[in-house]
Amino acid sequence: MPTPKNKLLRVFAQTVVILALLALVTPLHTTEAPNPLSLQVAGTITKAIVVEIKPPWDVIDSGVKECFLDALSKAESEGKALIYLVDSYGGYLDAAYTIGDAVSNSRVPTIAYVSGGKALSAGTMIILPANIVALHPSAIIGAMQPVMINPVTGEIQFVNESKIVNPVVEKALNYARLRSRNETLVRDFVIKATTVNAEKAVSYGVADLIAQDLPTLLKSIRGYEVSVSGVVVRLEIEESGLEFYACSVRSRLLSLLENSTVLNVLLTIGLLGTIFALLSGKITVLPLTLLFLLLGLAGSGLNPNLVSLFLIILGGVLLAVELFVLPGFGIVGISGIILLAFGFALLPTYLPSGLVPSEEYLNALRTFIIGTSVILGGFFGILMFKVIKVRRKKPYEFLPTGKVGRALDDLGPGKTGFVMVEGEYWKATSDEEIPKGSEVVVVGVEGVVLRVKKK
Repeated sequence: MPTPKNKLLRVFAQTVVILALLALVTPLHTTEAPNPLSLQVAGTITKAIVVEIKPPWDVIDSGVKECFLDALSKAESEGKALIYLVDSYGGYLDAAYTIGDAVSNSRVPTIAYVSGGKALSAGTMIILPANIVALHPSAIIGAMQPVMINPVTGEIQFVNESKIVNPVVEKALNYARLRSRNETLVRDFVIKATTVNAEKAVSYGVADLIAQDLPTLLKSIRGYEVSVSGVVVRLEIEESGLEFYACSVRSRLLSLLENSTVLNVLLTIGLLGTIFALLSGKITVLPLTLLFLLLGLAGSGLNPNLVSLFLIILGGVLLAVELFVLPGFGIVGISGIILLAFGFALLPTYLPSGLVPSEEYLNALRTFIIGTSVILGGFFGILMFKVIKVRRKKPYEFLPTGKVGRALDDLGPGKTGFVMVEGEYWKATSDEEIPKGSEVVVVGVEGVVLRVKKK
């Protein structure tokens, strides 16, 4: 018959496996929901979701892409417009393509606003397919010529290979044709790395208007009519109808991992640490070195869902081993908590419709796991610090030298008896005759025998 301990271990293992499988089977986004605008003719949009692409999260990478798509999905599910604020030097081409295609196929109105000083390279790519493009008076756009960056030296090299440039040109032109923008200038953005300011962008027909700030933009587009999936929609968005979208922990973590400096540090520590752990036999630190290595691989392009799956399984196994196999709580358990925390942080945000548990449940579970991991990690970290502090202290040895006691037996040269010193029985001897019941003073210790004299 299984013991309660085995039952608990089985339930724990099943829970970890189920959650890990969710990381493997979950796509990045939900299946398509019915278009809330499809039942409207000349409908009116009064509310909008606002997502920001600006420092410190201004590089258009996998994390920003996921955040943007999540915000767009929310806007589509709630029948709201999407306003995205851009202040970026650019980013990765695949992320820009994904965002641009999502904007092109959006089922709700999209408004791109270059709210800072620039939307260059990939930043220009993602604003072209928006229904409305607005620029801050000091903003510049363009400079879309592809570049390659050496991850070690940081050196930038312009790409002139037609095999790379021509697809970028065609993709940008597709976005321009979709919204009737100046195709000649858009081509120059890529071929010649042309850059224009806000005034020229509007006069040349690649942007629609100039706005000093977001409230001014809302006033300027009030009454605009745009076509979305063949439906004419009128924009009447008030400032009170704006909802700023907060990006998930996963998207921010992905952006951080794709930073070239962080990526190189993680891979270096992970690789060298793993080799050191294997060669030195320090197997207990191997999970942490693998964590560095896996996070570095996730930042370099490895599917983060697979990384999340591996971290959850390995973290669960380590925690189970620490709880049910090893005595006490040490580096193995703490490593398990850390791996579980990162595994759940990288868990996908959205679930397919109809899959149980629900998205809200998963988000709440992620928050609970991360919070619990931080609390437990902090607690056990403090506990380990205290244990190490105690172990480093010099051992304290109680010696009763100088203490006063009472003889329980007759003592004398060559005779050993017992004395009571501060409530403890001790064997004792003396160089002088001491009758039973006399008060004595401890003058020395020889092994476990006290040497005493009459007081």
